[in-house]
Amino acid sequence: MEQEYAILALVIIITVGTTATEMFKHYVRSKTSNLADNHSHELDALRQQNNELKQRIATLEKIVTEPEYDLKQQINSL
Repeated sequence: MEQEYAILALVIIITVGTTATEMFKHYVRSKTSNLADNHSHELDALRQQNNELKQRIATLEKIVTEPEYDLKQQINSL
């Protein structure tokens, strides 16, 4: 009789342990997936900001290298 309780307890312990392990694996996978999604969104936002800054720099370079800009600077310095 005591042996039957020991076997039953062992089966319950194995079942609970396996279930807990699988739940932990699922938790880790979902946590990793969420972090990857957050990094992906942040990376996309930084890329967009970088492209916008490149466009602004190109516009500023175009303005500064125009001959009229130099003439305006000379007139303003008088």
